Amino acid sequence: MCVDYELEGEPQGKNPKNFLEEIFLAGGAALINHELPVVASFDDVGVAMEYAVVAQWRTQREINDRNRKLRIGVHFGELDHALAVLGCANGNQIVFSGTVDSATGGILDARPMALANIWSDLEPTQLWLSTDSRPDIDGRPLRVPT
Repeated sequence: MCVDYELEGEPQGKNPKNFLEEIFLAGGAALINHELPVVASFDDVGVAMEYAVVAQWRTQREINDRNRKLRIGVHFGELDHALAVLGCANGNQIVFSGTVDSATGGILDARPMALANIWSDLEPTQLWLSTDSRPDIDGRPLRVPT
């Protein structure tokens, strides 16, 4: 999972780095030293997606900075591929790859974004935009039909 809270290199508000790291560590993530503000690795892709939603939800509510542009990219696989997925997100979005969709059995609340060829050595991957806007309180919602 890769997180960026700036757009085109311009800070968009208060720095949530420590706040996000605390959230991910609570979910069992290992933090990876990287030039991006936060890069985390989870053993379970479903947990990674849940904590992506929790991180975005809590950042929006607890930091309460309407200029915040928290972008999250989630990929089950290589770090350079996760970075490419992050590059497809903008604004307050959680974008995840087809590997995440497959690993979670296609049950995530999401809508298809694009079939993208974002890494040259593999076949195109389906990118998904998470439409889950809150932590798992009453069970995972089903995918939004498109």
